[in-house]
Amino acid sequence: MKKARFALFGLFLLMSLSNSLFAQKDIFIKEFQFQLKKISDNQYENEYFLTITLNKNSLYKFTVLNHIGDFPGNAVVNILDGDKVVAANFVGGKYYEKFMFKCTKTGFYDILIHFEDNKLGSSLIKLFLVH
Repeated sequence: MKKARFALFGLFLLMSLSNSLFAQKDIFIKEFQFQLKKISDNQYENEYFLTITLNKNSLYKFTVLNHIGDFPGNAVVNILDGDKVVAANFVGGKYYEKFMFKCTKTGFYDILIHFEDNKLGSSLIKLFLVH
C-alpha cells in the first residue's frame, strides 16, 4: 500500500512538472530588420518606426539579434502606447537582448528602434506570443 501511494505520488509529481515545463510555448508572430549604414543629421532618419496591433492579456516576448554584418550598434527597442513607453530593452543603464511585455489593452502600439550611442548597426528583432 505504501509503495502504491509513493508510486502514485511520484507519477502525480512527474505529471505536474511536465505540465509546467511544457505549458509555455513561444509562437512566432513577426520580425523586423533595421539597418543603419549612415548617420544622418536628421535624427528621424536614424530611427525605425512601425505600428502593430497587440491584444489585451497577452504576453509578448521580443528578442534582439545585433551585429549582423559586423555593425557595432545595439538596437534599442521602445514599445509605445501613445507617447508613453510601456516596454523597452534598455532600462536603467542595462541592455537586454530579450524582454517581455504584458499587454493591458488591445490596440495599436508603436515600436521605435534606434541604435545605442548613435552607432551604425544592423539588427533583427523577433516578436513572439508567449502561450
